[in-house]
Amino acid sequence: MHDAYEAVPILEKLPLQIESISCYDNNLLVGTKQGHLLMYCITPQQGEQRFTVRLLKSNKHFSKRPIVQMEIVPELQILVSLSDTVVSIHDLQVFNLITTVNKTRGASVFTLDVQSHASLSGNVSTTLRMCAAVRRKLQLYYWKNRNFHELQIDLGVPDIPKCMVWCGDSVCVGFKTEYFLIKTETGSLKELFPIGKNEPRVTKLDDKRLALGKDEMTIFIDFEGNATQKFALTWSDMPITLEYDSPYLLGVLPRYVEIRTVESRSLIQSIGLSKPRFITSSRTGGVKSIYVASASHVWSLLPLPISEQIKQLVEQKQFELALELAERSDDPEVLRKERIHHIQTLFAFNLFYQHRFKEAMDLFIQLETDPSHVIGLFPDLLPPDYRNQLEYPDKLPDLTGPDLENGFISLIEYLTQIRMKLVTDMTKQVQLQTLPTDGSSASVKLSQRQQLQIIDTTLLKCYLQTNDALIAPLLRLRDNHCPIGRERENLEEVPAV
Repeated sequence: MHDAYEAVPILEKLPLQIESISCYDNNLLVGTKQGHLLMYCITPQQGEQRFTVRLLKSNKHFSKRPIVQMEIVPELQILVSLSDTVVSIHDLQVFNLITTVNKTRGASVFTLDVQSHASLSGNVSTTLRMCAAVRRKLQLYYWKNRNFHELQIDLGVPDIPKCMVWCGDSVCVGFKTEYFLIKTETGSLKELFPIGKNEPRVTKLDDKRLALGKDEMTIFIDFEGNATQKFALTWSDMPITLEYDSPYLLGVLPRYVEIRTVESRSLIQSIGLSKPRFITSSRTGGVKSIYVASASHVWSLLPLPISEQIKQLVEQKQFELALELAERSDDPEVLRKERIHHIQTLFAFNLFYQHRFKEAMDLFIQLETDPSHVIGLFPDLLPPDYRNQLEYPDKLPDLTGPDLENGFISLIEYLTQIRMKLVTDMTKQVQLQTLPTDGSSASVKLSQRQQLQIIDTTLLKCYLQTNDALIAPLLRLRDNHCPIGRERENLEEVPAV
């Protein structure tokens, strides 16, 4: 585990009961059970306060009933909300009512599909579709001339939708007992799987995947309803709602927010909060804002700097996640590539320490690591005085028996590939990267002939340990660089050499 986020209080002991939240840019909208709508400006600042919070607008007469759902469309400067079982659209700047979609009266939930399109001239246009669940029907709309218009005839569904998300040309719907994927053009239903004991929950990830809840588990599917991962992600408790912030999935649980990775499903962090219920996010200029709310409090979840997270992960030897974060960093390209290479090198050596020899050797080839450093991982292959000069991130493992033999087999395959590259140009000088033990790197230059002598000598020693039938073919190579004198005593014991 490591610290990926910090929870910073934004609003405390609000006298109104929070029923929904949404955000855009530096603005946070709070819908309440009393029907009030509040809009705050959240400005980051230095020091202990961390944020300046200003109430920009307050509309006490936004609705007579609880505001149960809000979605902001900043591109169109509108707020779409569900209150008193009907969908309404308001101007985002002044909260004036633009229109009420009267046909949606009786709605339980809605979902929006916002698409931006760039023309050849560079102009960007935005299209908006809405699907509203009204009893056992799905109503489909498109936005034009500041109003929603019916897109097609209503679609009948087997039960009252509890939650839903628009995904491509389909809508993923969670009913009381099971999930369905419904094609919007035809109304055809694809049954997915049962809900379980908890309320259904569907979260759209930003890479054409959906996260569906089943009790304490989250199951990942694509937009066609196919599973994208072999195993489900399991939480410590039943999540109330989820939010995706790649590579993390944030689960709002009854007593805390739990952060896990999607791919490895690993627990990253648990942030204790008092009865959290809601979560929302927005991205502006590459910066993502995440807010969590209870009935009376709001917190901002601040991501720790990527460099700080990477440092923690490298110390904990979680190299794969460190690499994923390094790929996403906003560092200058040269610095980013150096950091990635450094982490990959440490990862390769750590794979070797875990006796994952084949994976380690494949990564060493990719990184073009100095072969002498790879050979030095094994006992008795390099001259002692030379091997003692090499430095490694950790103490080398004591390889014996089957582990040593398996390591030799992977080393032989590695050296064979390196040898093939080197013999293509005997005159070339190759700059080889030494192992970065402290984040810095140095370089040495060896001629192709010197490298081949080290490689061929090591191959000879490995063949003596694993398969002496390969010794003769090696020695018969016209370009072999084995110093036979050093190994003559061992070779005399091998037949037909």
